[in-house]
Formats: sequence, C-alpha cells, structure tokens
Amino acid sequence: MPTSISVQVLAIDELQPAVVEHFGSARAFQADLLPRLPGAYVWSADGRVLYIGSAASLAKRVGEEQYWIAGHEPDEAWEVSVVHTLKIHDATVQWVVTEDYADAELLERRLIEWHRACTGIAPLAVGWNAKKGSPREAGQQWARALWNREFGH
Repeated sequence: MPTSISVQVLAIDELQPAVVEHFGSARAFQADLLPRLPGAYVWSADGRVLYIGSAASLAKRVGEEQYWIAGHEPDEAWEVSVVHTLKIHDATVQWVVTEDYADAELLERRLIEWHRACTGIAPLAVGWNAKKGSPREAGQQWARALWNREFGH
C-alpha cells in the first residue's frame, strides 16, 4: 500500500522566472483552445506542477493525453505512471507556444531544471521513453502484470 510523504513542488506561476529567461519576456501559460503549434506544457493539480513536457503539436500531443487520461480508471487498472498520477490528482494542463519543436524541447528541459533548482527534485510525474520493444516498455508490462495480480484486476 502506498504511503504519503511530503515534498515541495512549484506552483505554475513559480515557473515564470525560467519562462522570462528563456524568451526574454514574460509569457502567460494558456489553458484555452489547444493550438497545432509546438510548445511546452505543464500538468498541475491545484496549480502545483506534476509534469512538464513538450510537443511538436500541442493539440495532437496534449489532446490525445487528455483523451487517454479521461478514459483511465485508477481503481480498475494500472497504466503508464504519468497517466495514472495525472488522473488520481485530477490534473489540468496549461502550455506556452514556442517557435519550433527544438525550442519546445529546450524550454521543457529548462523548466524541469528550474523546478529541480528550486525544490531539489524534478516534477513528481516523470515520463520515460516507452516505445515498443524498449527496456522501459518491458518494465512497464512487468509492473502492470504484478499490479493486476496483487490487486486482483
């Protein structure tokens, strides 16, 4: 059974110094209609940062994740740890558009490292490369099978 610990995380507005440094000026995180443009995105619960990512198309990447998250039921199945974490914390997403995907990836890394500099840790939900045939995918399948055996699902 999981146990609780207390850790420090940033609020979305506390990412602004990194955003200003990156762009040279303040940019507000958006939460309206997802654009088909590159950018960095932040999933948060009550404004507290859980996950930071980047996308070549925010509409495609984040829109697909929102669909995936909406269909996941944590009490019925274990899935990719990021999706599971976002769902159980009722996370919402905000984003900043960038010039191109390379800039989105750079901003993502900078936001993660700013979070680490301020709190001592990266955001709580961490994505891994889980492509077909990867060691990460094999580990994920193993953990899913164990979870299903342990919790009878």
